[in-house]
Amino acid sequence: MSATSLRIAAVSLHTSPLEAPGGADAGGMNVVVLEQSLALARLGHQVDLFTRRTDPDSPAVVEIADGVRLFHLDAGPATPLAKSDMEQVISPFRAALREALAAGVTSGEGPATAGWDLLHSHHWFSGVAALPVARELGLPHLQSFHSVAAPDGSTTLDAGEPAESDGRIPGEQFVATGSDLVVAVSEAEARTIGERYGVPGSRLTVVRPGVDVDRFRPCADLTERRQRPTLLFTARLQPLKGPDLALEILAHLDPELGARLVLAGGTSQDFADYAEQLRQLARDLGIEDRVDFVGSLDRDQLAETMRCGGALLLTSWSETFGLVALEAQASGTPVLAWRFAGGVQEAVAPEGLVLDSRDPDVWAEALQSLLRDADDYREAVSSASEFAATRTWETTAQTLESQYTRLLESRAAEETS
Repeated sequence: MSATSLRIAAVSLHTSPLEAPGGADAGGMNVVVLEQSLALARLGHQVDLFTRRTDPDSPAVVEIADGVRLFHLDAGPATPLAKSDMEQVISPFRAALREALAAGVTSGEGPATAGWDLLHSHHWFSGVAALPVARELGLPHLQSFHSVAAPDGSTTLDAGEPAESDGRIPGEQFVATGSDLVVAVSEAEARTIGERYGVPGSRLTVVRPGVDVDRFRPCADLTERRQRPTLLFTARLQPLKGPDLALEILAHLDPELGARLVLAGGTSQDFADYAEQLRQLARDLGIEDRVDFVGSLDRDQLAETMRCGGALLLTSWSETFGLVALEAQASGTPVLAWRFAGGVQEAVAPEGLVLDSRDPDVWAEALQSLLRDADDYREAVSSASEFAATRTWETTAQTLESQYTRLLESRAAEETS
């Protein structure tokens, strides 16, 4: 336990940390927010999470674990909204957050948590809502983006996620320049934020995500994984994530491998028709009988699927980190990724297959070479799991704790000088 227990308010406006990644607009950010909070609580800190109510029957507060609570705030209709419609609820969410933080909140089972040490926002929606509240209450504000919008005028997806609404780029600028500290998930993301929004290095830090090595762990039978392998793609089904390339890779593999592809992920309202487009592509490629669309998986289902996987295809055009790569490697599943997708190189072991090309023939050749050599495959599994073992959530929480403490000590010194 830490010598000083911090009271942390964390904001995730558009998606609850309890939502399963890969469904709708839930993704790696959900995992990072929840797992960081749990790990911080294990260090002795109190974390209160705030999200928008999307179900009228959701309780006002959910006691997730000792030291971690989730509060549902009323802002707009109590129903899921597409990210492109989310700006309309920023102002009412800000008002609800201001009221909750100013008055203190209670679980109904104990006294109110009166006062927090800092406010940490996740995604630009949260930051735009929370930064003015933090200023009013005199709280330090930290901002994590988890994805950074492509610049105006970008014509390809490798520049990042297209802005879902007109307010995104100005909103990112507002919170990037107005926050006390920006917490990036990779060096690549930190460089992007610094270059696009002019944030100095003194207000930028990197805290990489971790992985639960007890949940994500290797299976013993490597032969089964290599022979008639199951290839994995796990992400929201949207063009940015490149599931079309995963389908094309399967189509270019030697049929004698007997490979199958599992597409694990849901679609958001902004891409409601995309799954059917992918099914049509599978039919056009003649591989529909070897592709399984399994929808969003919960954490245990994902871990079980990865444990038996032959390889993970991380085909995204852009990733600030690529948490799924770390989870696959902890499961002993080798990863193939595109080199220029932002921070993925920081999430893949040095011996991993990080490719310069998006040509499906290049990916298929690299994958076949790996799967057909038992010694190479065994070494890939071993190096992947060893790499992931150094990236635990406990390590992440300790790094984040040190950044919180440094910021608070700096502010205290300024106030007394």
